[in-house]
Amino acid sequence: FDAIQALTSLVVVSCGHTEATYEDGLKAVSCGATLLTHVYNAMNPFHHRMPGLVGLLSSKAKLARSGLNRPFFSIIVDGIHVHESAVCMAYSNHPNGCVLVTDAMAAMGLGDGYHTLGNMKVSIQGDRATLANSDTLAGSVVSLDTCIKRFRQFSGCSIGEALLCATLHPAQVLKRH
Repeated sequence: FDAIQALTSLVVVSCGHTEATYEDGLKAVSCGATLLTHVYNAMNPFHHRMPGLVGLLSSKAKLARSGLNRPFFSIIVDGIHVHESAVCMAYSNHPNGCVLVTDAMAAMGLGDGYHTLGNMKVSIQGDRATLANSDTLAGSVVSLDTCIKRFRQFSGCSIGEALLCATLHPAQVLKRH
């Protein structure tokens, strides 16, 4: 938490790929964290008694009582990383905080087969990218325009709302709007 406070004047501090609890998330936001990275992925799942970081998306009133805003959240809408229902749940809870990202890697556009990601061998089959000989996702090979189309299909939002999630909201995270 000391690191979050020290870094917020220099960079955007994001929480993700973590086993942090809901309470940890509240403290991180109170220390200056403003983004959840790749919501749902490599983090504790939402549970009705232990909501994890995902619970922050629906905590507008609780955070407001402390003078805080809900964090933005990046979400990979490639149709692989996050189920359609979970995309809708996150967006419905906090539409103004949604930031569409691809998690795309260098193998995007190279087609099916084996490719490399740094020193790792990656298997591409359709839109699914996994570490070779495993079911572990290695990233994505879906472009942002496809993520926007899938986001619209999953959420039922307008093209304008989807474009805000791909353009304005990321700019707001970076304070570049």
